[in-house]
Amino acid sequence: MKNKKWLLSVVAGIVVALGIGTAFVSSYNSSEVKGNGELEELHPLQMKKFMKEDGTGFVMYSFDEDDRSVYMNTVKKALGENEVNGKEIYSRDPQYDRTKSRTYYGIDQSPDSLAVYKSGEVKQQIKLDDYDPSQLETELSHFIETSKELYFEE
Repeated sequence: MKNKKWLLSVVAGIVVALGIGTAFVSSYNSSEVKGNGELEELHPLQMKKFMKEDGTGFVMYSFDEDDRSVYMNTVKKALGENEVNGKEIYSRDPQYDRTKSRTYYGIDQSPDSLAVYKSGEVKQQIKLDDYDPSQLETELSHFIETSKELYFEE
């Protein structure tokens, strides 16, 4: 009877170890950035904190007030298609001190652009106003897909 309990304990331990190992390997090979297309609007100091503590993911830097909502909707759509989330900082935010450079807030990208960052370092960006609105969604989707492959998938 004692041997059966011991054998059962060993088998249970092996099953648990395999489960943990599988979960670890799965999470290691998965993308660091995931989501459902949310674009979180951060106040400048929130962005600064995010970039300092994590700084990995897609960041939209909004500058032009007239195009902001169109760009945001297009970026959200492209993020959703690629199952990732992003952050947005708006230069017209009341808390944005325009006497400071954008690098003060942890970002180093062009106005009205979407950039990909890894550990606070910008890897590449796409300027939103470089594209015709009819092409922008396709270009953004390609940019996000390529960025995921280059920087977040092993």
